[in-house]
Amino acid sequence: MEKQIISNDAQPKVYEEIFKSGLILGLAMFVLGIALLFLMQTANSFWTMVIIYPLVFLVVGPIVLSVFVLKNLRKNIGGYWTFKQALKSIFIVFLVGWLASFSLNLLYTKVIDPSATEKMQEHIKDTTLIFMKNQGTEQEKLDEEGKKMDEQFAKQNELTPQSVFKNITIAISIIFVFALIFAAIFKREKPLRFEDFNSEI
Repeated sequence: MEKQIISNDAQPKVYEEIFKSGLILGLAMFVLGIALLFLMQTANSFWTMVIIYPLVFLVVGPIVLSVFVLKNLRKNIGGYWTFKQALKSIFIVFLVGWLASFSLNLLYTKVIDPSATEKMQEHIKDTTLIFMKNQGTEQEKLDEEGKKMDEQFAKQNELTPQSVFKNITIAISIIFVFALIFAAIFKREKPLRFEDFNSEI
C-alpha cells in the first residue's frame, strides 16, 4: 500500500496551492502566447518565424515555466510527493493552466483584438510565399500554396462545439502524457526514519 505523504488535514491547503499554481502557469502561458502572436507579425526571417520563435515560446518557455511552478508547488506543500500524488497534482496544475490560458487567449483574439490572429496569419502567408519565390518556385505553385494556407487558417479559426470538444480532448491527452513525465521527474519520497522502520517491524 502506498505510503501517505500528504496528510488528510493538509488536503484543503494542498488543493489551494495546486489551483493557484495552475492559474499562475496559465497566466504566464497566456503572456507567452500573446508575445508570440505579436512577434510573428513582425518576423522578417522565414526561419525565425517557423523555428526560432515557436521553439522559444512553445517549447523552451513552457518547460522552464512548468519546472519553476512545480518546484515551488512541491516546496509549498511539504517538499515530498509519491508518484501518484505528483501525477494527480501536476495533471490538475497543467489542466487548470491550459484552461486559463485557452480562455484568456480566446477572450483576447475574439473580443479584445479580433484582427490580431488574422494579421499574424497574413504575415506568415506572405513571408512563406516570399521565401518560396526566392527559392525559385513557380507562380502557379505559389498560388496553389497560398490557397492551401488560406484554407488551413480558415479551418483553424473555426469555433464550433465540435472543434472546441476536439481541442479539449486532444489537450487532456497531451496534458496527461506530460503529467506522467513530470511526475516521474518531480516525485520525491519522504526518507524512511529509524523510528518508522522500527514501527513497521
